[in-house]
Amino acid sequence: MLQQVTTANGVVVPVTSYNPHYAEPQRSNAAIVFNTNPLSSPEDNDLGTPNWVHGGTGTGDAGISGPYINDKALGKLAVLHNYKEYPVSEPNDDDFRTGEEAGWMRFNFSNIGTVTATSITVIDIEGAEAEYGKAELYNSSGALISTVDFPSTGSNGVAVVSLGNVAGVSAIRVIVGGSFGVDNLQFCRSTTPPPTNQCTYTQGYWKNHPNAWPVSSLTLGSVTYTKEQLLSILKTPVKGNGLVSLAHQLIAAKLNVANGTNPAAISTSINQADALIGNRNILNGGYLAPSATSTLTDKLDAYNNGKLGTPHCG
Repeated sequence: MLQQVTTANGVVVPVTSYNPHYAEPQRSNAAIVFNTNPLSSPEDNDLGTPNWVHGGTGTGDAGISGPYINDKALGKLAVLHNYKEYPVSEPNDDDFRTGEEAGWMRFNFSNIGTVTATSITVIDIEGAEAEYGKAELYNSSGALISTVDFPSTGSNGVAVVSLGNVAGVSAIRVIVGGSFGVDNLQFCRSTTPPPTNQCTYTQGYWKNHPNAWPVSSLTLGSVTYTKEQLLSILKTPVKGNGLVSLAHQLIAAKLNVANGTNPAAISTSINQADALIGNRNILNGGYLAPSATSTLTDKLDAYNNGKLGTPHCG
């Protein structure tokens, strides 16, 4: 499964993913690499590149000519895998029905600072079948700073989508509402490294010192909460709900990172926690078993208490 990508310059970018169709561990291990020529799965020829008219493996009218012509080899794509019908040894993109919750892939840049988001390539987004996708750009505090909708390319069509050269991007989440693939996420690294000398605070500190918060909102899973809502979550008793205990530590960890702590030791755990939480609303009855969250909760707690390299402020 796809857990990281490496750029031509050797930069490693962690990847987390989510597919609501499946239980764990498939739910949060959803992304997989798909080969476009030869095809990873013969059935999936609408992801082939180039289109057959241009000497490749792709089949679909949109790839033959026009604005979404598919005349260049893309090599490998990232897709959300169809676990129900295909083994991992035969990667195949999953289908999403109209109106159901979408899946996603998240590319995290926090271990290299922030980046300027340039473009991303998409293939086979069929609007006629109600498929859709978009890129959500987040800053280092977890706040959404830009959203870019993907075009309907049609069957086997390819589009290079501009992300607007948005600076200060710490993560990009690609929303996948259809059986399509993504490739060639382009970005430029910031010349200024993030601050790494700030100590950590525990969830208790952040709960009792709201005036010290460096941000006014955070995204937990796929839900964005205001500062007031986050404080309400921090004041919510756990009462056997692993989602609440995980949220307490995740809020503190994200506030610490936004406050300038070194995220290197915790960025992967933060991404995994977001993937596990998914679209569960913590203030509206969301639940996770403690057995499913305890490992991540303990890791985040250790970071917040200064036990993973970055010292505690106490």
